Amino acid sequence: MPEAILPRDGSIIKPPGSPSHTRRASLKILSRNIDKVVLGNLLFDTWYFSPYPETVIFGLDYHSSKALSNGEQRNGHHEKLVSPVLPKLHVCPYCFKYGTSPVDYVSHLQVHVAGIEADPGDWWPVPRTALKVYEWNGYTVWDVDGEQEKLYCQNLSLFAKLFLEQKSVFFDTAGFHYFVLTYSPVNEPSTPNAAKSRGRRRTSSGTSRDLGLRTQVMGFFSKENLSWDANNLACILVFPPYQHRNLGQLLMAVSYKLSGWEWEDSIIGGPEKPLSTLGRRSYLRFWSERVARFFMGQTADAEGQKVFGKVSKKRATFAKEDMTIKEIGDRTGVLPEDVIAALNEMGICEGAPQKRKKKLDDQQGSEPTDDLLPTTMLIKRSQILVWAEKHNVDLVGPVKEEGFLGEWALSDSDDSGSTDPTCAQET
Repeated sequence: MPEAILPRDGSIIKPPGSPSHTRRASLKILSRNIDKVVLGNLLFDTWYFSPYPETVIFGLDYHSSKALSNGEQRNGHHEKLVSPVLPKLHVCPYCFKYGTSPVDYVSHLQVHVAGIEADPGDWWPVPRTALKVYEWNGYTVWDVDGEQEKLYCQNLSLFAKLFLEQKSVFFDTAGFHYFVLTYSPVNEPSTPNAAKSRGRRRTSSGTSRDLGLRTQVMGFFSKENLSWDANNLACILVFPPYQHRNLGQLLMAVSYKLSGWEWEDSIIGGPEKPLSTLGRRSYLRFWSERVARFFMGQTADAEGQKVFGKVSKKRATFAKEDMTIKEIGDRTGVLPEDVIAALNEMGICEGAPQKRKKKLDDQQGSEPTDDLLPTTMLIKRSQILVWAEKHNVDLVGPVKEEGFLGEWALSDSDDSGSTDPTCAQET
């Protein structure tokens, strides 16, 4: 693993483009070892350090120069070396192999182009062992086994670390599955209809016009094969050029669906914690929208369109219903503590007057005693409407149930291929 490149003056590093603005002075942060990254035809800044091989960061002669430097220091010379930073790293947008030579990079991409041209009906920017679990309106989520595709997952993890501060798994990928999000424009030739099966191999098409760049890998999330805490997600990243498109919400929704929380005797889980600052902000929004959709589900019209602001006063009067936090979690698939965090974030709870429950003492003739009932909170749908309208929340979730394939599908009625989900309207 490369040596840590630490600030020599003790200053705090704030990588350009990083979402972190303030840090504790006692926290040592690794300096970025790569300045910019080329992904396909995109060039953008990195945010954090990533343990790419030393020979890539420092050059092939790094070990010999390091030995020379140590020898000079032993002879009494204490020359300060400038912290080396790689100006630009080229990363393949398909297999995530990396290098520093633009010429080698273009040659590598041509290998993918040749594969597309040789068999355009059997190509996707994921390993051949990947299984399709979700497909809708051009967006596809593939399940990649970290044990079967170690090199691919290692390269993907190294690339992801450039934009994640807390990621720690790079090389031991055998215990994880990686769910990779790709996108192909729906107006181009897309996946032909075939039997919906989680074990189905890739059958989507590419064209010679792709030039290795038409279909894009936009992000991923990883999940432990065996999690004692029932975590449904270990790591999530939407690549910086594709952020602010609601793709993080899509990946989160897929992770909850794949956790199987709706199944009988299943265990409700959540993301691995503690969450980063950016991750917690994203999940609070996801949980809040999920809870809001649950409470306001009765106002959804048949077409599932946005109905906030269209609800009449008469229809806005609903009967009161008593529910516990656990019941809300069981109905939404969200952990109770996450439900509480969402309600606090929304700021829609009002304290209800605490009631007393009378009970008689066992001793005959004794005076009755008052016991306080558990504290209750009042949630008004009118307040949810205000919050939802303010935050532009739609009752339609970020994923379509009809888009899930195989064991995750609503039913097997679509196996005949009568409906092409890629032609549906985007949510």
